[in-house]
Amino acid sequence: MRKIMVSGLFAIAIVGIAFAADRDRHASYTDPKAPTAAAQCKGFYGTDDNLTACSDFCGTWRTANEGATCACDDGKCPADDHP
Repeated sequence: MRKIMVSGLFAIAIVGIAFAADRDRHASYTDPKAPTAAAQCKGFYGTDDNLTACSDFCGTWRTANEGATCACDDGKCPADDHP
């Protein structure tokens, strides 16, 4: 019985860590070709590994747009952060 309880608690801990790791992320990026260099925001929500998806986007964006900036941050885009 003790093994079952410990196994159950271990499984709950692993599931909790997995859910905590899947936080909302967004990329704040600029487009040097745009008339104004205002920062833009692209969200990565609900994916299994949204940090990797965001990092891949930023890497591709900076390669394709010389002089562009891109950084991945926690949370949603300000425009998406309403109920």
